[in-house]
Amino acid sequence: MAQRANFFPSPPGIGVSLRQADARPVPAEADATRSSARPRPGTAPGDRSFLFLQGPQSRFFRRLGLALVARGARVLKVNFCGGDVLHWHGEHTVAYRGSRLDWPTWAAALLDRYQVTDILLMGDKRPLHHDVICLANARGLAVHVLEEGYLRPSYITMERGGVNSNSPLPDSPEAVRAAAAALPEPEPYNFIPDSLRIRVRDTAKHHFGNAVLLSLFPHYHTHRPYCIARELVGWIPRYFTLSRRRRQAVSAAADLFAADVPFFLFPLQLDADMQVRSYSHFGVLDSIMQVLSSFAADAPPDTRLLVKNHPLDNGLIDLRRFVANFAQAAGIADRVVYVDGGPGKLLMEHPRCQGVVVVNSTMGLEAMALSRPVYSLGRAPYAMPGLAVTPAEAELGHFWQAPRPVDESLLSDFIRVLRHHALIAGNFYTAEGIDVAVNGICRRLGLVVSEGRP
Repeated sequence: MAQRANFFPSPPGIGVSLRQADARPVPAEADATRSSARPRPGTAPGDRSFLFLQGPQSRFFRRLGLALVARGARVLKVNFCGGDVLHWHGEHTVAYRGSRLDWPTWAAALLDRYQVTDILLMGDKRPLHHDVICLANARGLAVHVLEEGYLRPSYITMERGGVNSNSPLPDSPEAVRAAAAALPEPEPYNFIPDSLRIRVRDTAKHHFGNAVLLSLFPHYHTHRPYCIARELVGWIPRYFTLSRRRRQAVSAAADLFAADVPFFLFPLQLDADMQVRSYSHFGVLDSIMQVLSSFAADAPPDTRLLVKNHPLDNGLIDLRRFVANFAQAAGIADRVVYVDGGPGKLLMEHPRCQGVVVVNSTMGLEAMALSRPVYSLGRAPYAMPGLAVTPAEAELGHFWQAPRPVDESLLSDFIRVLRHHALIAGNFYTAEGIDVAVNGICRRLGLVVSEGRP
């Protein structure tokens, strides 16, 4: 037990023991202050009690939590797995080592015992997070959901209550224009570079922690559909073929450009992406079949379809082979180009790019910013008349023949609303990105630096 105590010490003034952090719920005396007796959250930092659940696979949540503590707020982080522990252990943390079935009771007691006013988490569709969001809604607590930025790079997403189809963003052109009219001009855009190398390093650290501390979290299951051991089977070969795949992608794109024919871009999303699994009816294979069959039936015969794989694809599905086989079966093998590398922006910027088809990828918003028509198969905050065309507005077959231009004025208003209400400058991985994002979140939460504090 002494070894475990080093990883899971009780936060000062909180006193959650290892016994309380296993499969058993918090003791009954914690229920003495149920939500009906809890005072409403005040505006002073000392009135705010933040509960952190799972965050990005990086040191970001620890940096944010300590910044909130420095501003006078109370903070408690729940660790669910060894990766969580390696990124943030010791002071202000507690471990949950129980099952999913016991989690709601344990979490409810925790919310009441520590008079939680705000909950911070990454992704609103992870099962453990979804349970707490339901509890928070019943108690009227603020839930702040973080995700990768709707605009990238240089931004992360943070919204109250949920993201994507659960987002509180206005969902009609009229509502977008009305909201934008009440907002000042956003701050000037400042490019903040991200780092795939640091992201890979931090992700590896997370999974290393899961492996070495597996026995301490026997009930933990990742929200992803594959375990890390299986994903590594695909990731490792892809890592060693990165340069070759990039060269092949550049060559294939160059051949397409040299042919001087109009083309549509279809960027694939990750099959494990919760945005795809939760906010659309499509897995990656389903989306490929839907798009390619529609293209074969309705796209003008002189057009090409450029299918681009996601840079973080784990390689467990041979997508190149699947695309080639389905294109062959659909009779369009000579009109489909597959690339597995290179930047998507260069493809969208090409003057022969007629439009972009996505499920609900953030590339849809990037494409619209480049004045490219966009069709969204799934639910996305930008999927509305004037921005991305949706199945409710028109069939995909019509889009191939007459891609609707983006309403530039509406897009400008939408981005203004996004930047004020949903986006935070920064990222989850680099030193500069974390510093900027932490300061931005503190401002968004209404927590300013107190006099005499760092």
